Amino acid sequence: MADKGRNADGDGQSETKSSLEDFVTENYQKQKDEGRLDSTNELTDQRTSDFFSRALSESRRMSAEVNKSHRKLDKIHTEFGTQMVNSWQAEHMTEVLQPHEQDFINKAKYQNPQAPSEPS
Repeated sequence: MADKGRNADGDGQSETKSSLEDFVTENYQKQKDEGRLDSTNELTDQRTSDFFSRALSESRRMSAEVNKSHRKLDKIHTEFGTQMVNSWQAEHMTEVLQPHEQDFINKAKYQNPQAPSEPS
């Protein structure tokens, strides 16, 4: 998931930045070329540029937060072990979530890619 975009520093910004910027720029230019953006005179190049800058900056900030969270989880898993952390999470889920919500969480559970596999 978010790990796909991590660069050598683990911040996820280099690949995410270029692919997101390319996607946004290409789609904006395509819509502009097709005349789909001519419906309003309020859409100036400066406003568009400012919007893209803010949106991309926020996207990079959110990616950095996700990666920061993953680093914290990696540290916790390393310090206490995956089995212990998973048991804490399972206990917490039973206290605060409905069964169908627990299923969603289990399907999307974070997995530390560097964690040593534990014997079954």
